[in-house]
Amino acid sequence: MATRERTAGERRAVRPDKRRAILDAAAPIFGESGYERASVDAIAAAAGVSKPTIYSYFGGKEQLFRESVADSAVQLNADVFGVIQGLDLTAEGWRASLGELAVRLVDCQRTECSIFLSRTIAAESVRDPEIYRTVRTTATEPIMEALAGRLAMLGNAGYLDLPDPALAARQFFALIAAEIPERTENGTRAVPEAEFRQVVEAGLETFLRAYARPVSP
Repeated sequence: MATRERTAGERRAVRPDKRRAILDAAAPIFGESGYERASVDAIAAAAGVSKPTIYSYFGGKEQLFRESVADSAVQLNADVFGVIQGLDLTAEGWRASLGELAVRLVDCQRTECSIFLSRTIAAESVRDPEIYRTVRTTATEPIMEALAGRLAMLGNAGYLDLPDPALAARQFFALIAAEIPERTENGTRAVPEAEFRQVVEAGLETFLRAYARPVSP
């Protein structure tokens, strides 16, 4: 029985998203090998596309690298924003919720996506300062703004004393994550869950001693 020829729209529908496949393949290769040692041939093979296809989408290795970093930052943001937006603002639940937020925020830094970004910033920002600016504008700044907004709500509710919510957000994150690099040996050592929560909660308690308003008797 004869079959009708697919329309252009149908052909597009069944065609894999090559750009998405390339970005998904590029992130771990750049993360493991670094910019210099990562090859376009290896990325093409992992993505299941030809080398010319990568050049047609991204122009070259440098642009692919920058877009891979930006894409990883966007993916990280999606996870972190959900955590921040879930903060409980009620009198009964805000402290426990802030503690869970702290744990989950730092836990997000242990994902493959975050590890890739950390390695990339450390290894490549001297070679290409634009990498640091890309991560700052696509990941760090939006996350800090969202966190500052939620902390400001806690301040407006009377639970925290926050003259500068943006500064408080940066200090919050710095304190809850302060011991993680040492305890994990820069991400090369797994930390038991109890130990992980203990160091995060210690940072949270330091933050609360600075910013929490005294509870009325």
